[in-house]
Amino acid sequence: MAEWTVLLEGSLRERALQTVDEVAGRLRERQGVEGPTLAGGLAGLAFLFAELERGQPGRGHQALAEQLLLEAATAVEEQPLSPSLYGGFSGITWSIERLRALGVPSLDDLEEVDEALLGLISRHPWSADYDLIIGLVGMGVYALERLPRSSAARCLEELVARLQERSTRAGPGRSWWTPPQHLPDHQRVDYPEGYFNLGAAHGVPAVVALLALIARAGVAEQRARELATDGARWLLANALPDSPGARFPSCIAPGIPSDGARAAWCYGDPGVVLCLLVAARALSDLGLEHAALALAREAALRPVEDSGVRDAGICHGAAGLGHLYNRLYQATREPLFKEAATTWFAQTLELRRPGEGVAGYSAWNRLPGEEPTWVADGGLLTGATGIALALVAACHPFAPSWDGMLMAAIPA
Repeated sequence: MAEWTVLLEGSLRERALQTVDEVAGRLRERQGVEGPTLAGGLAGLAFLFAELERGQPGRGHQALAEQLLLEAATAVEEQPLSPSLYGGFSGITWSIERLRALGVPSLDDLEEVDEALLGLISRHPWSADYDLIIGLVGMGVYALERLPRSSAARCLEELVARLQERSTRAGPGRSWWTPPQHLPDHQRVDYPEGYFNLGAAHGVPAVVALLALIARAGVAEQRARELATDGARWLLANALPDSPGARFPSCIAPGIPSDGARAAWCYGDPGVVLCLLVAARALSDLGLEHAALALAREAALRPVEDSGVRDAGICHGAAGLGHLYNRLYQATREPLFKEAATTWFAQTLELRRPGEGVAGYSAWNRLPGEEPTWVADGGLLTGATGIALALVAACHPFAPSWDGMLMAAIPA
């Protein structure tokens, strides 16, 4: 793979860098940052200042990243936390392991975490969530980072077994069903029997990508490869015909019509095709890579006004799309993806409203049972930390350290 190159140029890059500086200034005060977690708290914020140290060394960013990570690590020892990647201890300890590579020191002893996860993942049948944000896949992201330790390999072997147990034969391949008890109340009304989730955040695409990465690592290789290949085949078979740029619905269930989702990482074509391309590269599957890139090109041509984007966050906003298309550009060097990424980063800067939110960025938040509203969100997943991280990755010649949490780090 070619080395990471600067995406944004000229005045747009200057504007992006100024925006990052202003956002970071507010985030030094921890505005809109809650708790120790990766998605919305201190562990995610530590990534921002570690990345800023790479681009602007000697300005105190490193010391702040160390302090934030230390506070997050302390919470793992002192607070009751779930095992999830985005909101629990797996995400904090994944951050510790990732940031060591950038020279951010922290606790050396994560063996207790490894053993705790191994004990949890070894339970079967697995009745909890399987997804990236709160379930098995997210725990697998942490375990992958801990390889080649034997405890990490055992975790991944058990995880592949749990995912196989939870899978079901479907059409031309294999998929993972989300039962009704794992749905929020408002979705359970529409899907009383459950559904197949096609979003990267909570569904099948991240399962496929993780299994492919596990196979690439040589753990439970044959079983992981077969499951990943079957899952990818099922996803491609469920792409909607004659719907360019919106091929993948959020979910499907027998007897219930489905439409293409908005453009986003969490749900929609951009997140799905990134997962498929990660799987294709991990498995050295040229056929899958060609199919994924064909869908990615369609998605890149989807007009901004048809995308459904309202805010700038990583999860379902403009910066997230800019970053995904930047990843696609860095992996392929196709001008189409550079143009799409640049368009979405320009939109990210246009969505800023000085004096509002966190340094001008507010998140469009819709909680179940409540009216949607704008909130000051400083977190990585939906707020200002993630926006700044995406802009940093577009302005500097080094690959981001943090987006493996999105299953967006495309292998060489």
